Amino acid sequence: MVSLGIVRAKVVLRGSKGSREGAALVDTGAAMTVVDRDVADAVGVMYTGKRRTLMSATGHRLEGEVAIVRELSIEEEVLDYEKVLAVRLSEEVKKALRKLDVDDSIIIGITTVELAGFIPDTNTGKLRKIETFFF
Repeated sequence: MVSLGIVRAKVVLRGSKGSREGAALVDTGAAMTVVDRDVADAVGVMYTGKRRTLMSATGHRLEGEVAIVRELSIEEEVLDYEKVLAVRLSEEVKKALRKLDVDDSIIIGITTVELAGFIPDTNTGKLRKIETFFF
């Protein structure tokens, strides 16, 4: 079933300790990909020491630390050493993600989507591959 406006994508995070795979929400309003701190620690990200605050579409304030994940793949398109924001997602946010039938610990940001060469298609609920141009 496709919920209009909701875009999901297969994502895999690989770090120094392990990996996490699932279907994640693509948030077209999020600049960065957000990963729950417990998952970030479990896969083994490298923390940068830089703090950042984002506001979610639902008005939730997400404060966390910028981290580097060794490999982040979206729909089998691999991005090496991708920046993510590691945050403590509230149970309220996790519950909302589970209601959308997506991983409750990963939200894919639009910058990550574009770097992987995709655009979100809200009509199909999937990512669409695009040609990448360099100027």
